Amino acid sequence: MAELEDAIPFLRDSVLAVLRLHVVRPASIKKGKPRPAEIGAAFAGTAFCVAANKYLVTAHHIFNDGKARDPGDKFYAFIVPGNGERAFHFPIVGYPVERQDLDLAVLEVGESPIPSIRIRELAVTFESQPDGTRVTTLGFPAPDIAGLGLNDKGEYMGGEFFLKSHANEGIVSAQYLFGGSGMYELNVGWHHGESGGPIVTLRGAPAVFSLMQHYRNIRSPHGTVAGPHRGIALSAIETELGALGVKGVG
Repeated sequence: MAELEDAIPFLRDSVLAVLRLHVVRPASIKKGKPRPAEIGAAFAGTAFCVAANKYLVTAHHIFNDGKARDPGDKFYAFIVPGNGERAFHFPIVGYPVERQDLDLAVLEVGESPIPSIRIRELAVTFESQPDGTRVTTLGFPAPDIAGLGLNDKGEYMGGEFFLKSHANEGIVSAQYLFGGSGMYELNVGWHHGESGGPIVTLRGAPAVFSLMQHYRNIRSPHGTVAGPHRGIALSAIETELGALGVKGVG
């Protein structure tokens, strides 16, 4: 069984924060004067690497608040090795899997401006994890962005923000079929920005079996409130991942 002291540092170099750049108002000309585009920027979620320097898995809803991805948006993935002082970015250059129905997506990353910065892949498993399985999660709570530099193409050039990954632990509290796919509930909470981050089994060598997505609404005397946090089994896209060369372990 993996220990948290070993698993968490290992995960940090494979989990990335995802920045979304969205055109709020396009460039225009007003009274004969050019008016630059207004760009909205936010760290929308978290992703984890399943093929070294190539593919990341995340939650689909980080694209556009649960709606289909806006093709005009730009996305960048940031890694913070060892939760150190520097963050390094990779442009997202492709979207080979977009499953809005499952709240799952696969991102393809391009080259980092610093070629020596690499992303290590994590093992994934499509096997069912029994109730009571010890798990750990890792994600990036969304920071405020103090400053952002973009070039004339609206591409990321630099920024000021406090970006650090955050780990948690717990167990598989329940599991069931939901819409024909396996769904897990966990006694683990997460923060805004951590959606898409891995849920990792600690049975044996660490392997990702699900991802942080949403919670189940429950009724209370005070109305509907957030209930157990949950994530879909990666087996829901086993075929799609296999076509990209990603194989499960176990």
